[in-house]
Amino acid sequence: MIKEINSVTSLPRSLLTINKEAIRNNVKEITRFTGKKIIAVVKSNAYGVGVAQISSVLKDLDEVDTFAVATVGEGVELREIGIKKRILVLGGVLPEELRTLKEYGLTPVISDIEHLKVIGNENIPFHIKYDTGMGRLGFVNEFIMDPRIEGIMSHLSTPADRDFSEEQIDKFERIIRRYEGKSLMVHLESSAGIIYRVPFTTHVRIGLAIFGEKPLRDYPLSLTPALSLKARLISVKEVPAGYPISYRRTFVTQKPTRIGVVAFGYADGLMKVLSNKISLLWRDFKLPVLGNITMDMTVIDLGDCPARVGDWVTVVEESQTFGDLARRAGTIPYELMCNISERVLREVI
Repeated sequence: MIKEINSVTSLPRSLLTINKEAIRNNVKEITRFTGKKIIAVVKSNAYGVGVAQISSVLKDLDEVDTFAVATVGEGVELREIGIKKRILVLGGVLPEELRTLKEYGLTPVISDIEHLKVIGNENIPFHIKYDTGMGRLGFVNEFIMDPRIEGIMSHLSTPADRDFSEEQIDKFERIIRRYEGKSLMVHLESSAGIIYRVPFTTHVRIGLAIFGEKPLRDYPLSLTPALSLKARLISVKEVPAGYPISYRRTFVTQKPTRIGVVAFGYADGLMKVLSNKISLLWRDFKLPVLGNITMDMTVIDLGDCPARVGDWVTVVEESQTFGDLARRAGTIPYELMCNISERVLREVI
């Protein structure tokens, strides 16, 4: 069930808003650019955004004909919230998961000979994964031929590195030629990888770009940011010059300062490494974070901003995306998004 903002059981101090129309626009833009059907990657609670909320938007789109998750358990969750389309389990299948895999009609990705042993002679369609340079899951030297194979896949390790990516694409094409004459799903490109416009694939596996987050700086698609994240001000006060702020006193005021305390910290997903590095937003005001971000709270410099206790302060929006924060944190937007905690209410608008 999708949580509603006006639920009597929810009194949110933080809110992640998902713009349905923006997601639809992004899906159409991806399809326009690639000319291919989309495998919507919604693993890890849809990258932390909310699998129920995101799937409710994607499930009726013609451009999306498959969903992908990491585990059998995640596949079960999708089925139980009403997803009837094909669900790929990217992380393979273990012996104790076979019965559930069959019961819920999930499609495993076979990337290890042990996965193949698990399904045995069962009439289960599956996809085969080949490791063309990722160095993670996938067959390296073995070649698998089986009448149950429904799709072939690989994964680009470094889409920003054109030379290495083209080596992977060439290697994958040589593998695909060995299946000539068979009607199979073929997929390699991720949100970043679609820049290569690989001619022999039938599908693209998309996660990040669906949310309007650009995986590369010079990204050729016109995406619409679909996510905004905000939290409530719970305190406003004046402190004098020379006053230490937060744990370990990493910031000391240089003058009398009007500070605000926002009900959002690293337990909600705002990484501590961003302490003293970013600003939060209130209307047109940029409000610098002061001192260490703590578990449940972050201190900001309100300056001349007239914000009051109870007001919403923005963490992420179109002008400050997860990608922008990730660059300041020295990480990737996926990590920041996956860190969004369950106590942050999700709302689809």
